[in-house]
Amino acid sequence: MHRQLLEDRTFLRHFWHPVCTRAELETANPSGLGPLGVELLGNKLVIANLNGEVVAMDDRCPHRFAALSKGRVEGDSLRCNYHGWKFNSAGQCTEIPACPEVPIPRKACTTRYECELRYDIVWVRLDSSWNCTEIPYFSEWDQPGMRNVVVPSYEWKTAAERRWENFTDLSHFAFVHPGTLYDPAYSRPPIPNVDRVESELRFAIEPPPEMLENLPENCPIGSFTYRCTMPYSINLKIQLYRDGTTFTLWTTSCPVSEDRCRNFLIISREDKPNDPDHQHIAFQKIVLEEDQPIIESQSPKTISLEELSVVTDKVSNQYRKWLRELSLAAVEGKEAFVRCLHTPIVESEPALQVVAN
Repeated sequence: MHRQLLEDRTFLRHFWHPVCTRAELETANPSGLGPLGVELLGNKLVIANLNGEVVAMDDRCPHRFAALSKGRVEGDSLRCNYHGWKFNSAGQCTEIPACPEVPIPRKACTTRYECELRYDIVWVRLDSSWNCTEIPYFSEWDQPGMRNVVVPSYEWKTAAERRWENFTDLSHFAFVHPGTLYDPAYSRPPIPNVDRVESELRFAIEPPPEMLENLPENCPIGSFTYRCTMPYSINLKIQLYRDGTTFTLWTTSCPVSEDRCRNFLIISREDKPNDPDHQHIAFQKIVLEEDQPIIESQSPKTISLEELSVVTDKVSNQYRKWLRELSLAAVEGKEAFVRCLHTPIVESEPALQVVAN
C-alpha cells in the first residue's frame, strides 16, 4: 500500500521553481535567445529572451497546438514554426501570416507565467495570485571575494522531495560516500536542532575534524550550516576545517513531474589562486554518481507515509511534516498557507539563530 505524503501537489504552484540555467537558455539556439522547452509540475513551458526580457509561456500555439519551443525569436516576439503565428512577451498573437486582413481572434494567445533570472538561473512561478513566496535564499551570490560556478543541470528519475532528503540526509554519508565525502568510521550522525524561520528549515552540524586525515584533499569538510528554503532549495555553508575559508554548496530542484526532478547546483568558494573550477565540479560529479543509483532505486518515487523512520531521521521527518502541513493549509486558502509558511518554530538557542542570520 502506498499512501503519498503529498496527496494534493497544487500548493507547489505558489512557489518559485528553477527551470534552466542562463547558459542552457543561451545555447538552446544559435541566436543565444532561445526558445527552450522545459517542464514544470507536468506543465510544458517555453522560455525565451524577447528583446532582453526572459519570459515563460505555455509551450503550445493555440492554432494547431504545435510547440512554440520549436519556433524562433524575432526581436520582442516568438514565432511559431508551423504556420508562422507570432506572439509578443505577454503571450498575445500579433500576426497571422496566412490571413493578415482578418482580425486576430481574442483567444489567439498562450498563457504567460511570472519569470525571473537570478543566480544565472531562470525561475518560474505558475500561480502568482497569492504573491506570498520569494526566490530562495543564497548566502554567497553577491558577496565580494567569492567565486560562484553554476554547474549544468541534471535530471534524476525521482521526486524532488527525495532529492532534497538525499542532500540533507546525515546518516547516509558513511555508507554511500565512504572515503569520498565521509569517513565510514563515523557512521553515527549527530541529531541537530531544527528550526523553521521565515520559510526556511535551518540546522547545523559539526562533523569530526579528524576525518580529514582519511579523505581527499578537496573534500569540503567543516562546520555545516544549512538554510533550506521550502520546498526544494538548500544553502549549505561550510567553514572548512583545513583553512577556515567559506565553501558553499547551493542546490535546488525543479519538480518536473511527480517522479522526475531537474537539479541545479552552484559551487561557491573564496577566490584563491591555483584553485581551478573543474576540480570542484569533478568532485561533486563523483558524489552525485554515488547517490543517483541509490535514490533512483527508491520505490515508489514519491514519499510514502508507510516508510519507517527512526530518531536519526529528524531532519527529513521535520521536512516531511512541514511539506504536508503546507499542502493541507493551501487547501484552506492563502491566509492559512501564509501562516503555515511563516510561523516560526525554534528549537535552538537564540544565540545560534543570530549566527544563522
